[in-house]
Amino acid sequence: MLHRENKILKYHTSSAADLIKETMMYYHITQTDLAERIGVSQKNVSEILQRKRFINEVIALRIEKVMGLSSILLLNLDSKFKLHAAKDQRKEEKTKTGTKSDKFLKRYDWVNA
Repeated sequence: MLHRENKILKYHTSSAADLIKETMMYYHITQTDLAERIGVSQKNVSEILQRKRFINEVIALRIEKVMGLSSILLLNLDSKFKLHAAKDQRKEEKTKTGTKSDKFLKRYDWVNA
């Protein structure tokens, strides 16, 4: 059972880009070489590594084939990274306005989380 007094500690989240970058650095792989091997443009790889674009299932499978990184792991990392970014953005919006928005649904009284 969840208790409101239990705090969830914020931790650093990394995206698939971080894991791909580390692997590229370890094996001395260039963006151009990776792009050629997975069948995308170098610009696409650059945007992924800069977190301007996130990987999809097809790219994750291609990266898994050429680099040996689990496609499920890559997709989970990106999914969690995007979720944390959305939560941070929501917090910033709340602090800017200073009030709770009426746009959001009200919580049921039986919800404990």
